[in-house]
Amino acid sequence: MRLKLKYKWLFLYAFSMVLFSCGKESSCFKSTGTIVKEVRAISSDILTIKTEDNIDIVITQSTEASLTIEGGENLLPYVSTDVSGNVLSISSDNKCSLFRDYDIPITVYLSIPNLTKIDYTGQGIITSTNTLNFPDFRFETNTGTGSINLQLNSTNVSVIQHTGPADITLSGTTNNLFAFLGETGWQHLNNLVANDVHVNNSGSGDIIVTANSTLLVELSYIGNIDYYGNPTVTVSSHTGSGQLRKK
Repeated sequence: MRLKLKYKWLFLYAFSMVLFSCGKESSCFKSTGTIVKEVRAISSDILTIKTEDNIDIVITQSTEASLTIEGGENLLPYVSTDVSGNVLSISSDNKCSLFRDYDIPITVYLSIPNLTKIDYTGQGIITSTNTLNFPDFRFETNTGTGSINLQLNSTNVSVIQHTGPADITLSGTTNNLFAFLGETGWQHLNNLVANDVHVNNSGSGDIIVTANSTLLVELSYIGNIDYYGNPTVTVSSHTGSGQLRKK
């Protein structure tokens, strides 16, 4: 009986701490509110996006820079869009996400002239509305768990997936492509037609590419590398059970 009472008090204490951290008026249990849009000022000098939490981002290449957030009016005050130099950091300060309904997403609509890097550690969906003519583009993720779908026209593209099962899909064209997978996740890069491709798969997911000229391969775990095209293939290292498969 004493043990049950102890657990009961521990539960009540933990629950009260959640309520306290969510605000004086139990904001955790407020509705998301009416869906509204909010325009925030940014500079056209932005070159890097750092994104966290469960926030969707829709990117449009445009000569003018703009940022609009859409979501529940009770949630938008918690969305941070900080600019430091040429880095835009997008995150949520909402400590009550456990109680929120993600059927109503928070979406950031970003128009920007150029972008060199996305640093992704969130759960949101990142998409593009048009072909992104970014000469040098790097997508890097740590602990990301959402999905990415971008159309590119680039010279150099790097996809670096350290941790997290994010699902990455890229299409378009590039001259050089580097793809790295460290753990779980899938990289669907076969619709991003490249001339020279370097793939390092050290994870358990698969990487799919299209290479027209050369393909440099490193395989070191159970994940596979599938490739389209007729490139000159060089396998610099191959350990583990992962396979190199021509499609």
